[in-house]
Amino acid sequence: MRLKVQLLLPVICVAALGGVLVAAGQTGQDQAARVAQSLDQARLLLVQATDVRALSRSLQRDAMNTLLEPAADRAAFAARAAARLDEMRALVATVRDRAPDAAFLAPQAQAVTEMAAVVAAARAGDDSGALLRLRTEVGPQDAQAAGLAQTFIDARNQDMDTLSAEAGRLRSETGRLAAWTGVLGMAGAMMALATLALLLARRPLARLLGAGSDDLRAVMDAAARGDELGDWARALMALRTQAQERNRRATARMAAPQKDRAALAA
Repeated sequence: MRLKVQLLLPVICVAALGGVLVAAGQTGQDQAARVAQSLDQARLLLVQATDVRALSRSLQRDAMNTLLEPAADRAAFAARAAARLDEMRALVATVRDRAPDAAFLAPQAQAVTEMAAVVAAARAGDDSGALLRLRTEVGPQDAQAAGLAQTFIDARNQDMDTLSAEAGRLRSETGRLAAWTGVLGMAGAMMALATLALLLARRPLARLLGAGSDDLRAVMDAAARGDELGDWARALMALRTQAQERNRRATARMAAPQKDRAALAA
């Protein structure tokens, strides 16, 4: 039993260490997945905020060019502007859901509202009123939104850089853990095979080495068996007993003359 424990203990230790490494690797993979998800969210927010600003600039430029050109088609402008305003409202709502603390959303939403009034005035033929609202209402709100949006975009870029570095570090650690887990797995498998071979060969080796080296205990244990090995062991025990008896008789014969001389001398 003690031999089995001594043989199995290293295998158990290697298996336990491998389990710890596997658990650590799984934890690292979970962390990497969360970091990747955060990175995707930051990238999506960056794209959506950039799209909002691009639509706002494009819409104001189109409005200015249309209102300053007497021959421009006001109806076509109103149709294009209405579609872009709907897209901007959807993007602003999406960004608000993902980043409700984004400071540029309030002035940007106000700029969208004022731009809708500009479109309505242009559709009604009030070009001067539309231009006035575009310059006095939409322009200041959009300028404020532009500054806050740039701050928001810079923060998202910084977040993406930090998350990318963290993702790279986690991938590196996970790769090293996977490599060590593979090495320990191979070592554990080799140790398990060696241990199994030793356990299977322990009894035959003990019998062979015990009988070959005249191990009395091994022979006495084997003499209790009922198979061929037991017959050989009993024969060896009989020969041992006969040899001991012959040795005792020879010793007695050698001691007899000494006893006779001692008796005569007395």
